Amino acid sequence: MKSVTMEDVARAAGVSRALVSLAYRNAPGVNAKTRERIFQAGRDLNYQPNRIAASLASKSQNSIGVFLSDLHNDLFADIFDGLREGFGESAKQLILAIGSIDGQRDTAALDTLVQSRVDLVVAAGLLLPDAALSGYAAVTPMVSTARIAPGTDNVYANNLTGAALATNHLIELGHRRIAFLANPQSDGYRERGTGYRTAMQTSGLEPWIIASSYARTQAAVDIGEALRSSQRPTAVFAHNDQSALGVLDAAAHYGIHVPSQLSVVGYDNSSSSLVPGMALSTVDIHARELGLRSAQAALARLEDPSAPLQSISIEPSLLVRGTSARSEDARNT
Repeated sequence: MKSVTMEDVARAAGVSRALVSLAYRNAPGVNAKTRERIFQAGRDLNYQPNRIAASLASKSQNSIGVFLSDLHNDLFADIFDGLREGFGESAKQLILAIGSIDGQRDTAALDTLVQSRVDLVVAAGLLLPDAALSGYAAVTPMVSTARIAPGTDNVYANNLTGAALATNHLIELGHRRIAFLANPQSDGYRERGTGYRTAMQTSGLEPWIIASSYARTQAAVDIGEALRSSQRPTAVFAHNDQSALGVLDAAAHYGIHVPSQLSVVGYDNSSSSLVPGMALSTVDIHARELGLRSAQAALARLEDPSAPLQSISIEPSLLVRGTSARSEDARNT
């Protein structure tokens, strides 16, 4: 089926193509009666205007690119909900690009947004190195969400505090062999590991760091050797909820009961942390608020492009649920 073009609408309305373009861009130069005639012709023909092209032609600050790292992690859905709430009735066109769990698609996704000539990018969960990210920010204004990045407005949770909350919670429950299932250590994503190590060392405990990825299935594999050990950890702090769910999967596979034999704490308070029958103890980074504040930062940047860069920190909170309990040693003393 042939798509309806702007020329088709112009013929139906008895006006020029240029006038149709002005009408759909809400630009001056079209009186109300003619504009309505054009819109009626468009409705009759089921014309779908190209909003991106209209934004490019008008050169108005009307389009915002949104980068989300991973649609399989509902943390980013929660952030996006906050973004939509924050933009509200501002009539901004949101153009979405998706990365990948390993960061391999981040460059292509950002290139798509920049080539679309969006006025600003809100990026949640970028895994690019700081140097590469700075290059993009020099071309297109950027709000970095859930990561501190150079040359951008930053809206983030205080991960040093969040990691300390999780680790100290387990220490206070009497755990001494506490493993940290760590995310890949890259620019912008080292604070949770730092917060864990500091809390352990402050309490005179030896950090136990197990390298992993962002994927639930890989987390289950990576924690396996530790859970099979004769001196297995009595508690695991996982760098995000998806990894914590992988720990729960591995514990079930090896017949280790949670939380009486193994406590598990995740991070993010994503929707998936509410596991049926066993809600996950986790650190709430207030993802929806991150999205809301990021939208506000984006609107402020568009309003005043020359304003100083913003750094907006949100304090996380600990949610104690069903996967953390006093250690066996503490219960027996």
